[in-house]
Amino acid sequence: MQLLFRLGRIIINSFALVLLVVLAYVMWQTNPSFSFILALAAVDQFEDVYYYVYKRRLFPNWFMPFDIIFEVILFGIGLGMLVFSISYYVYFETWFFRALLPLSIMIMYSSLEDIVLWRQPMLEPPSPSVAPSTEVMHYVCPKEEVRKEKRFVRRKHQ
Repeated sequence: MQLLFRLGRIIINSFALVLLVVLAYVMWQTNPSFSFILALAAVDQFEDVYYYVYKRRLFPNWFMPFDIIFEVILFGIGLGMLVFSISYYVYFETWFFRALLPLSIMIMYSSLEDIVLWRQPMLEPPSPSVAPSTEVMHYVCPKEEVRKEKRFVRRKHQ
């Protein structure tokens, strides 16, 4: 179930990334400052996709308040897609407007979830394969102790 959740989030955030890049490119001639903001939001979406694929963050923790700003921008774009799809659905009953409606809702949900859970870890670390009572503890001795023994231990190759 966790894998399906991650896969869904990767698909939604990837679509939002492509949408933001296209919008930033289209808006460059008319409004370069807004286009730059959209491009930064696209970088944030790339970071979200990277997080769900590799379970690591690209940005440091101090950058996360800016993440909220970019998620609000993404929510606004999702809301615009929702209004656009509802208003033109009556005139053009094509697959494009039918697909735009649930996709805009998923994008708005994704951005809201990122805003609400921005302080909490989103993914749980993988559970260990062995029970905690049977974990193996390793002791690493300092170099001085190893050098005093003056022995070489050959390991068996398997």
